[in-house]
Amino acid sequence: MKRFARQAALAATLLALSVPMAAAQETRERDANAPDEPLWEVRLGGSGLYGPDYPGASDKSTQGVFAPLFIYRGDRIRFGEYGVARAIAAENKTFELDVSLDAAYSANSDDDGLRAGMPDLDYLFQAGPQGIIHLSDTGWTPEGRKEWRIHVPVRAVASTDFSSIDHVGYIAEPQLVYQRKYGGELRSGWSITLFSTFADEGLADYWYEVPAQFATPDRARYDAKSGYISTGVRASWTRELSDRFQLFLTYQGRNFSGASNENSPLLQEDFTHAVSVSFVWKAFQSRQRAKNDDM
Repeated sequence: MKRFARQAALAATLLALSVPMAAAQETRERDANAPDEPLWEVRLGGSGLYGPDYPGASDKSTQGVFAPLFIYRGDRIRFGEYGVARAIAAENKTFELDVSLDAAYSANSDDDGLRAGMPDLDYLFQAGPQGIIHLSDTGWTPEGRKEWRIHVPVRAVASTDFSSIDHVGYIAEPQLVYQRKYGGELRSGWSITLFSTFADEGLADYWYEVPAQFATPDRARYDAKSGYISTGVRASWTRELSDRFQLFLTYQGRNFSGASNENSPLLQEDFTHAVSVSFVWKAFQSRQRAKNDDM
């Protein structure tokens, strides 16, 4: 129960960070084909994830979280759609600058064969600027919407056990995204993302370093270094099952061949898989409708 409460706090904290820091400089007119959505809504969401305890780990676990979500779709300020934090600082037809957020679950080293006897891995929070280049966008048509984008986030990473917080390092994760959305009475959509991950020495140490005091006959001492972590693909699908209930499915595969720390005894997998299932119930919403088509 205590672990579940901490996981709920993880999601609640991330969502609290989704309040925008600046307004968009340009307001786009709403497309007549765009789905009709409320200006704001309160959702209740839950998610279950099965995957590696950290990037490249052979040990896997199942984690879950349940938390409220708040969505706002203003013409100048927009955040929280699909639980994604957006803090737009500048925007035009081809380039957007905003704030990117991410988070990762903790891992208990007592239950982890690779890290047995080492300190636990705490929850990780990430925040930093993100540049988005819009390669193409059909806008909303009777058949839906198609978009190609490049995302370049650079985030600072902090770890916490909810009693203290420590800066860990920095991460960069350039991405190529294709997104297909369908309108209609019940919305749906899917996306494919290709990405590569790079970390500074601090974050590499957190995941892959083995200090001398934790070395064993089966786990040699290792000094981690900054650089390339992995390349991967993420596939997501979402569907509104009713006007109040929405389902999300996500798969992520990552290839660690050629990683800067491939010789670490803590990085044992060349390829890993992770899957998640999430749902959202739309509990409350405004009568006023959103004026922008960024949905």
